Amino acid sequence: MVPGNELRVVNIAGVDTEACCGTHADNTAEVGWIKIIKSQRISDGIVRLYYVARERAIEVLNNETQILTNLCKTWGVDQNQIDQTANRFFHEYKRLTTVTKKQDMQILTLQVKFLLKDDSQHPYFVRSD
Repeated sequence: MVPGNELRVVNIAGVDTEACCGTHADNTAEVGWIKIIKSQRISDGIVRLYYVARERAIEVLNNETQILTNLCKTWGVDQNQIDQTANRFFHEYKRLTTVTKKQDMQILTLQVKFLLKDDSQHPYFVRSD
């Protein structure tokens, strides 16, 4: 069922033909700024683009700029170093996570050995005679 009274068929020669009942511009100059915010492959050869236009595109771009500015300030780096710094932080986080897991296992092993040690000097040793 088509919402509204009209179904528009949009044909971009050599690219695609789609049935659509959405809003369309007669000229791309009417649209203004466009910002693609997500793409999703929905089937073989078909990709759905999620985007915003006009004022909403400018809002999204301003928000992204603010995020970059905040990261630069927090990390103490220039904007051209953001990607490199983020990658370094991520890889260091992964490395330290691995190290922490190994150390946790070593601590657990030592605790078990300590608790299983049959020694009268053991602080938790209790004679039952």
